[in-house]
Amino acid sequence: MKALLFTILSLALCAAILGAGCTQSRATPASPATGQAVPTVDLATLALTPSDVPSNFTLTSQAAKNPADVGTLARDLGWQGGYTVRYTGPAGANGVPGQIVQSIALYPSATIPDLIAMSDKQDRADTDLTYANLTPGTIGATSRGFLGKAPAGLYIKPTNVNPLVTGSEHHDVSAELKTDVAEMIISKGNVFEVIRMTGPGADTQAITALAEKAYAKIP
Repeated sequence: MKALLFTILSLALCAAILGAGCTQSRATPASPATGQAVPTVDLATLALTPSDVPSNFTLTSQAAKNPADVGTLARDLGWQGGYTVRYTGPAGANGVPGQIVQSIALYPSATIPDLIAMSDKQDRADTDLTYANLTPGTIGATSRGFLGKAPAGLYIKPTNVNPLVTGSEHHDVSAELKTDVAEMIISKGNVFEVIRMTGPGADTQAITALAEKAYAKIP
C-alpha cells in the first residue's frame, strides 16, 4: 500500500513539474504552502537559448506556469513558479524526432532533495530501457543523471489480456517505437530543474553540456 501511494505521489509530482504551462513570458510566484519564503527569480532568464542547444534543434515552445497549471502536491511542497522550454531536432532512423525539454521550478530549498529523489525514480519508470547513471561533474553535488538506452527497432510487447475478463484466449500485443533518453536533474538554492533529451542525439556528452549551461545560469 505504501509503495502504491509513493508511486501515485511521484506521478502527480512529475506531472506538476513537467506538464505544459501557460504562454506568458514570466512565472508568477504563488504563496508558499510550507511557510518558507522563496526568493523571486525571473525564470525566463534561466531557460536554455537556441545558442545553448545543438544547432540542428529548433525552439518550438516556451511557457511560464501559474499555480493553476500544477497539481495540489506541487503546491503543498511549496511550488513558487515554473517555466518550460522545448526544442525539437531531426528524426532518427525510426522516424521519431529528437527533443530537448527543460523544466524549471522554484521550491523551498528544504524540499528539493525529496523532489530530486522522487523525480529520478519516476523518470526511470520505463522498464524497457536499460539505464546507466551519469556523473554530475561540476553541476552540483545533489545533481543526478542517467542515460536510458532503448531496444532497437519496433518494440513488441504483450498486453497480458486476461481471458477470464475479455472472453478471449489469445494474448494481444502492442507495438511501439522506443527512443534513447538522457536526463539531468539539477538544483541550486531554491531552483529545481529537469533537463531531458530524447532521440538520436541523446547521449552522455550532449546532456552533460546542456546541464552545465543551465546550471551556470542559476544565480
